[in-house]
Amino acid sequence: MLDRVNRRLLLATVFCFVVLLFAPIFFWTVEHARSDDVHSIGDAYGWLFRTLFENSTPYKLRSPFGFISYWTVRVAGVSLVAFATATIASRFVATVIRQGAGMGTFKGSGHVLICGWNRKGVEIVRELRAREVEDEREIVILAEREATPLDAKGITFIRGNPSSAEDLARAGLDRVSTVIVLADESNLSNEPDDVDARSLLTTLAVESINPAAYSCVEVVKSENRPHFERTHADELVVSAELTGSLLAASARTHGLTAVIADLLTHPEGQELYRVALPVELEGQSTRHALEVMKDLHDSLLVGVFVDGRCRVNPSNDTVLQAGNELLVVRERPLHGSS
Repeated sequence: MLDRVNRRLLLATVFCFVVLLFAPIFFWTVEHARSDDVHSIGDAYGWLFRTLFENSTPYKLRSPFGFISYWTVRVAGVSLVAFATATIASRFVATVIRQGAGMGTFKGSGHVLICGWNRKGVEIVRELRAREVEDEREIVILAEREATPLDAKGITFIRGNPSSAEDLARAGLDRVSTVIVLADESNLSNEPDDVDARSLLTTLAVESINPAAYSCVEVVKSENRPHFERTHADELVVSAELTGSLLAASARTHGLTAVIADLLTHPEGQELYRVALPVELEGQSTRHALEVMKDLHDSLLVGVFVDGRCRVNPSNDTVLQAGNELLVVRERPLHGSS
């Protein structure tokens, strides 16, 4: 509907412009033989502009067709302004409606792409937008929903199939920094195997189109982990395993749930951060690093990242090298932490 209106307004604008473009030629044809003011086509175009801006004819009209030219120019001039304004406004409204309905295309880069949607999505966005995290990346949500599931600043909704290459392109997959694949609950069947099957298709599409993107995938059933491992996704979060393990561990070690929640959520308490190795710790042992990080940065050293993998509680004689990163627990992020 809006597209048809836009086309008609654009055609009306072009028609008025064409009328104004050729009206001086007609005016010169009917007036130059009778008027002392119109000697050339240039004079006729001068008459056009003066008529439009002065709202009256600058030359005395000598023929009935001259009057017709004058009123044609007056009507076409007013119509051109009206139709051009309406065209711009209509296109703007159409763009806003498309974006609200998820029919637009994301033009940015370096963003976080969330494929699929469920109740965990709100918590994910809340954590990414926490003041302590200082993550200013745009968030794009790609899901098969009729309207945006979350309306907030810095969030773009794209309506589409997360496993479709075309819809992933609209969401800027080729320019993304991180992809989060959620166990989508927007389809009719929410059986665990069906949900994981949809997530698996999405993960395969993401990894085949942009393998450089860092991908985090939610898996519902632990039995399906081997299938997801073959996709070469960077991180797999198995909901059943994590929930079951945390409940069992809490039964053995009372109070553990509160500790884990404190480490993983904002804004209060202590959080886990991945930080660059301070220059003064290069070539030093982890025993020395424990003291320095606590004394100078009020941070508890938990692990060391080597070749992309974290060694938790490394031995005291482990020597830290340039390029290593540290996993620490602290209240606020350090410069360069993630």
